Amino acid sequence: MTGKVPVGRAITDGYAFAFRNFFSLLGTFWLPYLVFVLVSLGLVWLIAPDLPRMLATQDFDLRDPMRLVRLALLVGVLGFIAGCMVAVGVQRKAQGFHPRPVWFWFSLGAPVWRMAAAFFLAGIVIFLIALVTAGVCTAIWFGAGRLGGAAWIVRVPDVCAGAAFLIYVMVRLLFFLPAVVVAENKIVLERAWILGGHNFWRILIVSIAVVVPAAIAFHVLAWAIFGPAASLRMGPNVGAREIMRAVLFNVRAASPFALLYEFLERIVLVGVTNGAMASAYFAVSGRGPEPTPAAAPVA
Repeated sequence: MTGKVPVGRAITDGYAFAFRNFFSLLGTFWLPYLVFVLVSLGLVWLIAPDLPRMLATQDFDLRDPMRLVRLALLVGVLGFIAGCMVAVGVQRKAQGFHPRPVWFWFSLGAPVWRMAAAFFLAGIVIFLIALVTAGVCTAIWFGAGRLGGAAWIVRVPDVCAGAAFLIYVMVRLLFFLPAVVVAENKIVLERAWILGGHNFWRILIVSIAVVVPAAIAFHVLAWAIFGPAASLRMGPNVGAREIMRAVLFNVRAASPFALLYEFLERIVLVGVTNGAMASAYFAVSGRGPEPTPAAAPVA
């Protein structure tokens, strides 16, 4: 039996953690992602040396897409590892392992690989459950065809129930996972699932309350500062080359200030969510934050 997630306190602690420790969060973020960008640029130079020219001239050669596929796969893996590194650093700060300000953070130690393994295994579990759910929903969908015009009476609840079940699984499995991995030094999906028991609606309310208002505030502010993004102006019959050019036009429309703005938005969103996770974990598990080391006595 686990405790109940204190909704109000978790939300308050999430925002308080993010804004009180903003510069420590910035210190946790910048080095892993700087290394990620530099290594990604090196991979571009090795695997797809013509990509910078194609980006500059908007002349994409799609005859050899496998190079870009390999590049995207490697960059995706590197981005995943950098994200796990940041998740460990932020959770350790939220749980009191780093009581002092954090100016830089970079680690490829066991906690980072545990976090990566936990997310990878959780992704596999969710994928398999999604496949089974999709199969069941598909069978019901086609079976309802026998009802003729009244099939929607079965199909609509079928699709809604399948989507709701997947959301339920993801919320229960993923919410406590970063906190469990950091606090207990284990890759235990079952532990994260158990902590979420009888807490689904509380977790959902906390997640919405810490993510949606912050995201809306950042997007409204971004609209006011940078204006709306350029739309994709394409006709009905376009090829891959035209699509790539249109996407590139929108990417190049974003200034370095817009990229910096997105980076700061990510810092705040990751901060409030991890702060709320840590607060909820302490309340549900009965554990407390790591005590702040006492100052050494002055002789």
